[in-house]
Amino acid sequence: MKRSPLMGSCCHWLAVLATFVVPFVAGCGSDNLQQPTYPATGKVTFGGKPVAGAMVVFHPVDKSKFKWEELPQAVTNEQGEYSLHTYSSNDGAPAADYTVGIALVPVADEGEDQVKLEKNRIILPVRFADPKTSGLTAKVETKATVIQTFDLPSK
Repeated sequence: MKRSPLMGSCCHWLAVLATFVVPFVAGCGSDNLQQPTYPATGKVTFGGKPVAGAMVVFHPVDKSKFKWEELPQAVTNEQGEYSLHTYSSNDGAPAADYTVGIALVPVADEGEDQVKLEKNRIILPVRFADPKTSGLTAKVETKATVIQTFDLPSK
Protein backbone atom coordinates (compact mmCIF):
# COMPACT_ATOMS: atom_id res chain seq x y z
CA MET A 1 0.00 0.00 0.00
CA LYS A 2 1.38 3.37 -1.00
CA ARG A 3 1.50 6.14 1.71
CA SER A 4 0.34 9.57 0.78
CA PRO A 5 2.78 12.47 1.38
CA LEU A 6 -0.02 14.17 3.32
CA MET A 7 -0.26 11.19 5.70
CA GLY A 8 3.45 11.36 6.48
CA SER A 9 3.26 15.12 7.09
CA CYS A 10 0.23 14.72 9.32
CA CYS A 11 1.92 12.04 11.43
CA HIS A 12 5.01 14.21 11.74
CA TRP A 13 2.98 17.15 13.06
CA LEU A 14 1.07 14.93 15.48
CA ALA A 15 4.37 13.68 16.88
CA VAL A 16 5.66 17.25 17.24
CA LEU A 17 2.41 18.30 18.88
CA ALA A 18 2.52 15.39 21.31
CA THR A 19 6.14 16.17 22.21
CA PHE A 20 5.37 19.72 23.29
CA VAL A 21 1.73 19.75 24.33
CA VAL A 22 1.46 16.60 26.44
CA PRO A 23 4.14 17.64 28.96
CA PHE A 24 2.61 21.12 29.16
CA VAL A 25 -0.90 19.81 29.80
CA ALA A 26 0.38 17.27 32.31
CA GLY A 27 2.12 20.09 34.16
CA CYS A 28 -1.10 22.10 34.32
CA GLY A 29 -2.95 19.65 36.51
CA SER A 30 -4.87 21.08 39.44
CA ASP A 31 -2.49 19.36 41.87
CA ASN A 32 0.34 21.62 40.74
CA LEU A 33 -1.39 24.98 40.72
CA GLN A 34 -4.43 24.96 42.97
CA GLN A 35 -3.85 25.70 46.61
CA PRO A 36 -5.85 24.04 49.36
CA THR A 37 -8.95 26.06 50.15
CA TYR A 38 -10.93 26.36 53.37
CA PRO A 39 -14.58 27.32 53.83
CA ALA A 40 -14.85 31.05 54.48
CA THR A 41 -18.10 32.91 55.09
CA GLY A 42 -19.06 36.37 56.25
CA LYS A 43 -21.58 39.17 56.09
CA VAL A 44 -21.74 42.72 54.71
CA THR A 45 -23.87 45.43 56.26
CA PHE A 46 -24.20 49.14 55.54
CA GLY A 47 -25.18 51.25 58.51
CA GLY A 48 -26.21 48.02 60.26
CA LYS A 49 -28.50 46.84 57.43
CA PRO A 50 -27.67 43.79 55.26
CA VAL A 51 -26.37 44.55 51.77
CA ALA A 52 -27.74 42.23 49.06
CA GLY A 53 -25.96 41.79 45.74
CA ALA A 54 -22.58 43.12 46.85
CA MET A 55 -19.47 41.70 45.17
CA VAL A 56 -16.87 40.84 47.82
CA VAL A 57 -13.34 40.28 46.49
CA PHE A 58 -10.38 39.16 48.61
CA HIS A 59 -6.93 40.33 47.42
CA PRO A 60 -3.97 38.43 48.93
CA VAL A 61 -1.46 40.57 50.79
CA ASP A 62 1.38 38.20 49.79
CA LYS A 63 0.73 37.51 46.09
CA SER A 64 3.83 35.30 45.72
CA LYS A 65 1.91 32.32 47.12
CA PHE A 66 -0.83 32.68 44.50
CA LYS A 67 0.34 31.02 41.28
CA TRP A 68 -2.80 31.89 39.31
CA GLU A 69 -3.26 35.30 40.94
CA GLU A 70 -6.41 33.92 42.51
CA LEU A 71 -8.96 36.33 43.93
CA PRO A 72 -11.43 34.57 46.21
CA GLN A 73 -14.83 36.21 45.81
CA ALA A 74 -18.55 36.00 46.44
CA VAL A 75 -21.83 37.87 46.01
CA THR A 76 -23.95 38.58 49.08
CA ASN A 77 -27.46 37.17 49.44
CA GLU A 78 -30.54 39.04 50.72
CA GLN A 79 -29.25 38.79 54.32
CA GLY A 80 -25.85 40.22 53.30
CA GLU A 81 -24.17 36.83 53.79
CA TYR A 82 -21.56 35.36 51.47
CA SER A 83 -19.52 32.19 51.00
CA LEU A 84 -16.19 32.61 49.21
CA HIS A 85 -15.13 30.63 46.17
CA THR A 86 -11.78 30.49 44.43
CA TYR A 87 -11.64 27.60 41.95
CA SER A 88 -15.21 26.28 42.06
CA SER A 89 -18.53 27.11 43.68
CA ASN A 90 -18.32 27.51 47.48
CA ASP A 91 -14.86 25.90 47.72
CA GLY A 92 -13.63 28.63 50.06
CA ALA A 93 -10.30 30.45 49.90
CA PRO A 94 -6.61 29.69 50.41
CA ALA A 95 -5.34 30.41 53.93
CA ALA A 96 -3.82 33.91 53.85
CA ASP A 97 -4.13 37.54 54.89
CA TYR A 98 -6.23 39.64 52.54
CA THR A 99 -7.28 43.18 51.78
CA VAL A 100 -10.92 43.33 50.74
CA GLY A 101 -12.91 45.29 48.18
CA ILE A 102 -16.70 45.44 48.25
CA ALA A 103 -18.82 46.90 45.44
CA LEU A 104 -22.54 46.85 44.96
CA VAL A 105 -23.52 45.02 41.79
CA PRO A 106 -26.32 46.96 40.08
CA VAL A 107 -29.62 45.12 40.00
CA ALA A 108 -31.21 44.81 36.56
CA ASP A 109 -34.41 46.79 36.23
CA GLU A 110 -37.18 44.26 35.72
CA GLY A 111 -39.70 46.94 34.80
CA GLU A 112 -40.44 47.81 38.43
CA ASP A 113 -41.41 51.30 39.46
CA GLN A 114 -38.18 53.33 39.06
CA VAL A 115 -39.02 55.65 41.98
CA LYS A 116 -39.57 52.69 44.30
CA LEU A 117 -36.33 51.06 43.09
CA GLU A 118 -34.26 54.23 43.64
CA LYS A 119 -35.80 54.85 47.07
CA ASN A 120 -34.79 51.37 48.33
CA ARG A 121 -31.38 51.21 46.64
CA ILE A 122 -28.28 51.24 48.83
CA ILE A 123 -25.37 53.20 47.41
CA LEU A 124 -21.99 52.14 48.80
CA PRO A 125 -19.21 54.73 48.84
CA VAL A 126 -16.79 54.03 45.97
CA ARG A 127 -13.78 53.77 48.32
CA PHE A 128 -14.97 50.34 49.51
CA ALA A 129 -14.65 48.87 46.00
CA ASP A 130 -10.86 49.35 45.96
CA PRO A 131 -8.98 47.16 48.45
CA LYS A 132 -6.27 49.85 48.64
CA THR A 133 -8.73 52.46 49.95
CA SER A 134 -11.38 50.32 51.65
CA GLY A 135 -9.47 49.80 54.90
CA LEU A 136 -10.99 46.30 55.02
CA THR A 137 -8.87 43.26 55.87
CA ALA A 138 -9.51 39.60 56.58
CA LYS A 139 -7.64 36.42 57.42
CA VAL A 140 -8.63 32.97 56.18
CA GLU A 141 -7.33 30.23 58.48
CA THR A 142 -6.39 26.62 57.64
CA LYS A 143 -9.85 25.62 58.86
CA ALA A 144 -13.41 26.81 58.34
CA THR A 145 -13.35 30.55 58.95
CA VAL A 146 -16.12 33.01 59.73
CA ILE A 147 -14.88 36.44 58.63
CA GLN A 148 -15.84 39.38 60.84
CA THR A 149 -18.87 41.27 59.59
CA PHE A 150 -17.93 44.14 57.32
CA ASP A 151 -20.25 46.85 58.70
CA LEU A 152 -19.63 49.68 56.26
CA PRO A 153 -20.38 53.10 57.75
CA SER A 154 -23.15 55.03 56.04
CA LYS A 155 -21.25 58.32 56.43
